Amino acid sequence: MDRISSLLVALVVAMPVLAGEEPGPPPAATKPVEGGKPAEAASAPTQAVEMMVGEVITLPYNRSSAYGPGRVRGPAVNLTDAGNGEWKGNIKDLNGVFKVTETRISGANLNMVMDRDGEEWTCQGTVDGKRVRIVLSPDGLVARYDNRLYDLKRVAPDLWATVPSGPAIRVKGDAAGRSPYYPQFIFALLTVL
Repeated sequence: MDRISSLLVALVVAMPVLAGEEPGPPPAATKPVEGGKPAEAASAPTQAVEMMVGEVITLPYNRSSAYGPGRVRGPAVNLTDAGNGEWKGNIKDLNGVFKVTETRISGANLNMVMDRDGEEWTCQGTVDGKRVRIVLSPDGLVARYDNRLYDLKRVAPDLWATVPSGPAIRVKGDAAGRSPYYPQFIFALLTVL
């Protein structure tokens, strides 16, 4: 069989999957069992799908973290909303349970105080003994993490950058909005700074 014939056969076999049709039940599911009833098909494992709605990326370093309504994920973070204002997992090698209220994020070696004034956010405190301050406004983002300082202006709806050149932070989805999810956005930002 030549290559084109092989490709056509593979396409015909895959057509129901490509068309979005559900494959039929396996043959064993239709055979009657003792008692005359057809056997039940094995149920697919139920798994919650977590949709990521926002992402924060530092440029040119390409450190990134993404988040959804109940999860923050990235190379330096894996946190899950456990309910009752608690987030469990790790962030920057800090493992544990982090208590989140409207004005505070606290846990093992992480203590941040949040202040919102209209469209401006100020979040400051310590992470693993390092001083952190983040000020987010419609015009820009000023962040200090230990001895690193970012003074970024909003140059596009999805980009804060040092003008004329220097580091930048690209935001996608919910993170580009005026009021991103709290505390997910702060957790994601902390891991990329």
